[in-house]
Amino acid sequence: MVLPLRQLEAFHAVVINGSMTEAAKSLRISQPAVSRLVSTLEETVGFRLFKRMSGGLRPTPEASYLFDEVEKALAHLNHITRLAEDLQDLKMGHLRVACLPGFATSLLPRVLAQFLKSRPGLTLTLEPRAPNRIEEWVAARQFDVGLSEGFQENPAVVSEPILIRTVCVVPKKHKLSKKKSLTAADLRDVPMIVTNREHKIFLALKEQFRQAGVPLQISAETRQFAPACIMASEGLGVSVVSEIDAREYENEHLVVIPFYPIIPFEINVLFPAYMPRSIVTLEFVEAFKQSINSFRIDTG
Repeated sequence: MVLPLRQLEAFHAVVINGSMTEAAKSLRISQPAVSRLVSTLEETVGFRLFKRMSGGLRPTPEASYLFDEVEKALAHLNHITRLAEDLQDLKMGHLRVACLPGFATSLLPRVLAQFLKSRPGLTLTLEPRAPNRIEEWVAARQFDVGLSEGFQENPAVVSEPILIRTVCVVPKKHKLSKKKSLTAADLRDVPMIVTNREHKIFLALKEQFRQAGVPLQISAETRQFAPACIMASEGLGVSVVSEIDAREYENEHLVVIPFYPIIPFEINVLFPAYMPRSIVTLEFVEAFKQSINSFRIDTG
């Protein structure tokens, strides 16, 4: 037996209001329409729903039992409707983001904070991890989106690459701090803080020094840009890092100088390949892309 929703709404309205006329007003339909809906429901369930009494209609005992369940069902349906509207308006839900450790200490927390402020019903999980673990989590659908680098082809993951400029960070009192731009030739005999030796940026930087005929003098090696910026601000040397991180640490002790030729830092926005992307996920990714627009390499 299938009980149409409109018939149940009419039945509920008559019980609440005590008459067909008042029920029609509450439902914003005609009184004959309410009467037809109730009559059809009586035919479907096989028993009378109302007795006519002085001053209105009174539910039969069977209708009283039915009313309790109908009211619960309609309340649950209204809750589902409001939930769907909230999700459509990005007010509710849960966003799961996996990211590189460097992102978790740079601009990403601010982007997420602003994103969540305008969506008070939305909650967040932010998990910093190494690229291989981020890819595993996204492939397993444990996270809605991953912000990573060095993506290896994976049929369970879709990647959108974004190229970011790298720049040179120099201590404020360094002899090169007044330069408008820097190249490998300018960094002869200058201690360098570099990324690990398997990283694409280190390999590209090493090649530029080779082409310039300049030895690469390494003072420190680190996996992340943030420690390189901090060490540079303390006077340990200079470093070529993502401009995102460089601007985060630019202060009275550190100068950011363009480095040429630009070495691209590739960010990979990762999605599970076989899972629909929620509105919240797509809106967050758009907000993240907007936040890094000024750092992107113009490939046009």
